Parts: sequence; structure tokens; C-alpha cells
Amino acid sequence: MIKQMNSALDFLRDKYGVGPGSIAKGPECFQLVLPDGNKVDLLPHRVERRFVELKKIIDGKTLEGISTFRFAAFRPKGDLRKMLAAELDLAAFLSGSDFSSLFATGDGQRVCNVIFRLVNGMSGCIECSSGLPAGTPLLDRHEIIARRGVASDRVVDTQVPQHSIYLWNEDGTATYTDVDTELFGLSDEAIWTVRAAFAVLSNPSLAASWNQAAIVSLRQAEAALKSALSGTPVTF
Repeated sequence: MIKQMNSALDFLRDKYGVGPGSIAKGPECFQLVLPDGNKVDLLPHRVERRFVELKKIIDGKTLEGISTFRFAAFRPKGDLRKMLAAELDLAAFLSGSDFSSLFATGDGQRVCNVIFRLVNGMSGCIECSSGLPAGTPLLDRHEIIARRGVASDRVVDTQVPQHSIYLWNEDGTATYTDVDTELFGLSDEAIWTVRAAFAVLSNPSLAASWNQAAIVSLRQAEAALKSALSGTPVTF
């Protein structure tokens, strides 16, 4: 998988004249390794198209008086701490604000529900679980509620991802989703990892902020899991 991602990254670098770098597996997430040996933690959700569009809606003031973020993410397996870290960082990225406090419930291993407040006065909740039955696809939904307007990364009233093409035949149903014409053939996870690496190579100023955001979001996720077990709110 890493070999394919690096081949795709080389393709983008050659096409757009961007400097060298390669993707490697880090201790917590995929990293971009720079020629000088420095490493950058990659945050694929920050370049994923649906979240980029939500960010544009927020920054463009399409929504008036944003008050609440409602996130949900469910997988059949995975590291709950990393799942929470991604959702928490996504809230910080979309809102442009740090966290002021959070409170969580759950078993600390497979399920954790978090309510939080941001420094800018916005609030939100996250439902997160890595306990779905084996073989179940990722189910997630990210909704933003404002005084005037609502935005979501999914079709209204669904958590199931929609596909660009549906094919029905005697073998069942096949689906295809065109998420990136330049990186066609890679999985969604690989595509956004490559795009994240390319984003840092294209804009080196992202390196420091992404590394800091990765550290902060993991610490917040750990605090949420401890809160779930202790029943104690956390203030930052």
C-alpha cells in the first residue's frame, strides 16, 4: 500500500513540479518524510473533499451563527483513540477554534461518546465506536447546525455513503465512487493520505501546524477516554 501511495505521490510531484518527499508509516499515523529527515504527521481528513467543502461553507459565512457540531463515526475494528483524535481534530479544523472542555461516556475500549465546548463558544458531540460487526463498512456523518442553516457531509437522514455508480447484475450489486480522477484505482484512505502529503509539499508551512495538531488531538482523545472511565469532565 505504501509503495502504491508513493508512486501516486511521485506522479503528482512530477506533474505539478513539487519538491521531493515520501510517505512512511509512523508510530501513530502515516507521515511525510522530507529530504532533510524531518517528518510530518499527515491529517488526511483535512484535505478530504467533503470536509474541505464544509470548511468553505463555514468560512464563507453560508451558515449564520454556528452553534453545534454533531459527528458520528463507526467502524468494525480500529483504534478508538485514533478514531476520536481524528474526529476531535476535524472539529477544531472546521471551527477554527481550540477546545475549552469535554466530557465523555463509554467503555474506553470500543465505544466513546463525547460532548465538548470550544473556546469560540461553539459546542458539539461525537459518537464513536470500533465495535461494529466484522465486514461492515465505515459509517459516519458530520453535521453542522447553525442559527440559520444546516450543513452535512452525507445525504439528509443517512449515515451510509452514497456512490457515483451502481451496477446491478446476476452477481449482485457493484458500486463505484469517483473521488479523485488523478489517483484513480487507490482506496479512499490511500487517496486522501497521498493528497495530504502533496498538500504539505505544496505548502510547507502546514508542517509545523499539522504536527502540533496531531499531538494535541491525540492528547485530547486520551483525555476523553479517561473521562469516560472516571466520569469526570476535562478542562483544557
